[in-house]
Amino acid sequence: MEVSILFNRDECIYTSCYCEENVWKLCSKLQDGGRLQQLKNVYAVFISNNTKMIPIWEQRSAEQGSFVVWDYHVILINEEAEGCHIYDLDTWLSFPSSFDDYIQKAIRDENLMQQKYHRKFRMVPGAVFLEKFASDRSHMKAANGDWLKPPPTYPCISTADASNNLADFISMDPSVGVGSVMDLDALIQKFSK
Repeated sequence: MEVSILFNRDECIYTSCYCEENVWKLCSKLQDGGRLQQLKNVYAVFISNNTKMIPIWEQRSAEQGSFVVWDYHVILINEEAEGCHIYDLDTWLSFPSSFDDYIQKAIRDENLMQQKYHRKFRMVPGAVFLEKFASDRSHMKAANGDWLKPPPTYPCISTADASNNLADFISMDPSVGVGSVMDLDALIQKFSK
């Protein structure tokens, strides 16, 4: 039995440099479409570290085969008994990518990397992400108030309790925010089929 494909790239809402909102919109699409069982199988995955320097290969903001160093990045993992897929609207890789293919080509082995580039992963269940995440997009404004990158055209995402808690999701301190934090080895152990 094959893993079901949740979305095709061309049916997704996408804004460059707003990966957290792109993933929120994917989760929202599942909820709004009544695909609640599928929503139970997905995680919003925040990738960062204490130095806020994480290399990721095969990102569209760089040439194919090259890497960029982000302060954080967000992907969606769909976990099913038959296997896992990663949805990353910023990658040159297939959409979705198998978990193993994405790890091998975009995340890559950390053994040859300096420790300061080792990534951590905050796993947030899709329904929890929809309920708890909020961003006023202030992280994308320069000191003078100009946008660093054009924002999405829809309103900012907020909850009854928060207008901006993005920093809690980016933090890799397990005592902060929601979800669980793991290193690359634990991520592979959990999702590699």
